[in-house]
Amino acid sequence: MKKWMAIGLALLLVVAGVWFWGFRDKGGEIRILATAKVERGEVRKVLEATGIVKPQVGAQIQIGSRVTGILAKVPVRVGDVVRKGDLVAVIDARELKAKLAQAEAQRRLSQARYDYAKKDLERKKVLVGKKLEAQSVLDEAVQAAGVARYEVEANQAAIDTLKVQLSYTEVYSTIDGVVSQVTSQEGETVVAGMQVANLVTVLDPTLLEMWIYVDESDVGRAAPGLPVEFTVDAHPGTVFHGSIDRIYPEPEIKDNIVYYRALVQVERADAGRLRPEMTTQCKIIVEVKKGVLFVPNAAIKWVDGRQAVFVKDADGKAREAKVELGLAGPDRTEVLAGLDEGQEVAVQVVLPGQKKQQKGG
Repeated sequence: MKKWMAIGLALLLVVAGVWFWGFRDKGGEIRILATAKVERGEVRKVLEATGIVKPQVGAQIQIGSRVTGILAKVPVRVGDVVRKGDLVAVIDARELKAKLAQAEAQRRLSQARYDYAKKDLERKKVLVGKKLEAQSVLDEAVQAAGVARYEVEANQAAIDTLKVQLSYTEVYSTIDGVVSQVTSQEGETVVAGMQVANLVTVLDPTLLEMWIYVDESDVGRAAPGLPVEFTVDAHPGTVFHGSIDRIYPEPEIKDNIVYYRALVQVERADAGRLRPEMTTQCKIIVEVKKGVLFVPNAAIKWVDGRQAVFVKDADGKAREAKVELGLAGPDRTEVLAGLDEGQEVAVQVVLPGQKKQQKGG
């Protein structure tokens, strides 16, 4: 799609302007076969391009397990709607529960040793105070109580770690969305290593964006903030709206043509009717003039290598009007001077000496 808007108007003004049919004008006068009126309204200059709907960054989350074990349950399927906090997978927790029970028993044992060490310390303090024991005995009791206390703390830390690991055996969705992938099956062994083992992918379908591939010849006229209209084949007749958020500086080459990616955020209200990877036909609104005179592009002819507009006089005869044209859109062109609102212009004519009828361009 090289220079669509650049050649679009030329196609209307040149290619369509040299289509002929009918007959030769024998009277030597310009004959008008169809007319249109000069109107006042809106003229828009647009860039046409192709785009693709994509999930936004953060819209698609891979949810996995941080512990190794056998996958005991996957209660969701592709297409299921889930809410944040819903259970999506369960890892067999029997081994971790056994380790936790062992750690708790060890914690109780170390607590008992610590309680005894504290009591023994108090006794030793009394005996040393009465000069019945040497100071070294008290020092040993202090050390023993400290070691016992550290053992209790270490065992408690082990319990806390196991409880955290045990919590990882129940995997929950971290966002609201739709399950887009289930990559593991019940009974498989999940191995947690340097990376989290992915189990389920959840997509938030309301967080979408569109990538527009702007031709290198048009990128100079595209800019952040410009409004965009786009359509998709899935919803014929529906026009979606957005605006350019940013234009990436890195080029992308497709079929030896250089494009630059323009990013458009999709409104949440529209996201429900769109899907990732849908192809879009886009119009970037570069310039808009409202309340101006315009003629249809079919009224602009090419005569001897120049643009011309023919008008219908009161007597029904045709003459070329000296007009000054302005902003050109895909179907209409602004008139700066030379025509009045309501004036009839020719859209199909037969020029003197032509064998065929000249349609508008």
